[in-house]
Amino acid sequence: MNLPTLPWARLLAEGALIIVSVYLAIVLEGMSQDRQAEQAAHTALAQMLDEMREDRADVDVIRAEQGERDGQYDALIQWLASPESMPRDSFGSAMDALFGSNSTLYPRSSAWTNMVASGQLAELNDAALVTRLGNFYESVIVRVIDNGNDYDENLNDIGRNSATQIWDGVNGRLVTTDPRQLTVFQNQLRYMHIVWNVWYLNQMNDLARRLDELIVEIESYLKERTG
Repeated sequence: MNLPTLPWARLLAEGALIIVSVYLAIVLEGMSQDRQAEQAAHTALAQMLDEMREDRADVDVIRAEQGERDGQYDALIQWLASPESMPRDSFGSAMDALFGSNSTLYPRSSAWTNMVASGQLAELNDAALVTRLGNFYESVIVRVIDNGNDYDENLNDIGRNSATQIWDGVNGRLVTTDPRQLTVFQNQLRYMHIVWNVWYLNQMNDLARRLDELIVEIESYLKERTG
């Protein structure tokens, strides 16, 4: 009895076709997943860009406000040097502005935090951009937040403990005319002016420049990669 001859060539061809089909499906699925991951990273970067634009607008507001405080520090220091000629209304307005409206910046960083946590930075495929973003968020922004906290803490301490010993904000008058106390307060204001207000203005100017550069770079990147 003769056994049937198996069509080995056809079986091998069918087997090869199955292997190639499975391999191709795996490759295509991987490419699709890579594309989805890249698109998700681009979406996150676009959210980061929106946050940067909001921060940039806030920087302009804070620079304008700190610029006003700059002049008010100068005026208060001069008025304390000759309290007898102090314009009480103007002095009171400057004190209210100094201790009641002295904003510092708290930058947004949720998009950066999420991208780091999700491992999306590698999906950008731009090592130079990732390096600049890392330096911006892990160094520049950290310093901005820390310095803002220190500025607020120092100003609040002087406002609570020193200003109330010098100025009665309710009745708009000096609490004391003791030259020693006035000089102490005058020097505290000078310290805040030079060490914080003027310095913080410079930091905001530097931050504005960095934000402008990154905004342009990210806009260019997204336009090139996503059309």
